[in-house]
Amino acid sequence: MDRQEAVKELTSRGCIVEPEAVDRLEENHIEKIKNLSPSPMVVNERLIDNLESGDVSLESSVDVITEIEMEKEKRDVQDFVDFYNDRYEKIKSLLLRRREIQSAVSISRLEDMEEREEVAAVGIVKDKYKTSKGKFIVYMEDPSGETKVLAEEEDGANIVQDEVIGVKGSLGDDIIFADRIVWPDVPLPDDIQSTSEEVYAAFISDIHFGSKDTMEEKLDKLLDWLNSGNSYAQKIKYLFVAGDAVEGVGVYPSQKEELEVTNIYKQYERFQEFVEEVRDDVQVIIGPGNHDFVRLAEPQPPLPEESLPDVHMNDNVHMVPNPAYVKVHGHDNGGVKVLMYHGYSFDEHVDSLPHLRDRAYENPEHAMIDWLKRRHLAPIYGSNLVVPDDEDPLVIEEVPEILVSGHTHSFAATTYKGINVICAGTFQSQTDFQKRMGHQPDPGKVAVVNLKTRETEVKEF
Repeated sequence: MDRQEAVKELTSRGCIVEPEAVDRLEENHIEKIKNLSPSPMVVNERLIDNLESGDVSLESSVDVITEIEMEKEKRDVQDFVDFYNDRYEKIKSLLLRRREIQSAVSISRLEDMEEREEVAAVGIVKDKYKTSKGKFIVYMEDPSGETKVLAEEEDGANIVQDEVIGVKGSLGDDIIFADRIVWPDVPLPDDIQSTSEEVYAAFISDIHFGSKDTMEEKLDKLLDWLNSGNSYAQKIKYLFVAGDAVEGVGVYPSQKEELEVTNIYKQYERFQEFVEEVRDDVQVIIGPGNHDFVRLAEPQPPLPEESLPDVHMNDNVHMVPNPAYVKVHGHDNGGVKVLMYHGYSFDEHVDSLPHLRDRAYENPEHAMIDWLKRRHLAPIYGSNLVVPDDEDPLVIEEVPEILVSGHTHSFAATTYKGINVICAGTFQSQTDFQKRMGHQPDPGKVAVVNLKTRETEVKEF
């Protein structure tokens, strides 16, 4: 087979063959490429080097599962109705998998049941208040009607407005006396999803290029290590950036005083230079945050192409929405699914829950685990701005293998029911605003997850 025929065959299989690779193609390369699973999108010199060295197992792959349609410009009341109905239906289906709630009936059917009868129902929380005896009256509704729930103090304090919950208890006169409040939560896994190859993913967030407080010397150390011949660093095939790549302009009052670069395009030039310095075989997955050059309302679309004009078309650069599900290293065993959310709802969420409020920023993983328990990234309306549509994309419908967030400028890495929970740190030192708030950031830490063992290590720079 001559090279022209080889290129034609590879192209027919959906491969893009780079010109530099054509002159090096041999017949044995073609056979090896045909046997790769999944089939590579690009045949380049690096792939040929891997074929010749026998190291083809480390070929990385990125599948961006989440997409956002931007066609609709105006929203009306019906869009909000559809948005919350979708939330209710999705989380209801998750709750009905719980044994305690499987007998749940619609709220309208409660009228046909006898007082003191054992009942179960699912509803979205409309409001709540604390009684003089310390218990809580909770108003909840479903598409068929509305009812009241009397909940014990501990359960009632843990309920937040606009979330979907299950209730089990005895029926009273237009009220349910709750024996138990049930949240959807994530199930215990049957096994731990991983990769057959030992490859790593690194997670960072909140770089804030353009700020006077950006710690570029720590970023340089990260790049030096990532691009070194260090055998550990060479196994890193994925780098996630969970939002706030730049400081932005006009994000909060008096921000200009804290800017080193006042032009947002120049800020992105700094970030682009950083991305260009990352090794070509590392897939860089970039999501937006509340400081970035997109709408503040969630779901946020990916960064626009003009923000990173020189790299957005690179094979190893993937600009994704916020939030986003991304599957990496999706070979024969399915890959590892990452849910990346910048975390803008964090502040309002922890402020609404006393048990999270204390030391929330020192231990941000507790709020992230709470999202998993409620199966929603921003259950309280107003904790973030939302763009209502036919679906609520903030419902955690699929259970991820890794949940990563940022925003808090605090670092944390733990596990919950088989899920790696990572609050990626920051590369910005303490700002004047944080000093006034008494918040001490935790900069320069990078979480590195071994996708084969799912163990997390922390690298400090």
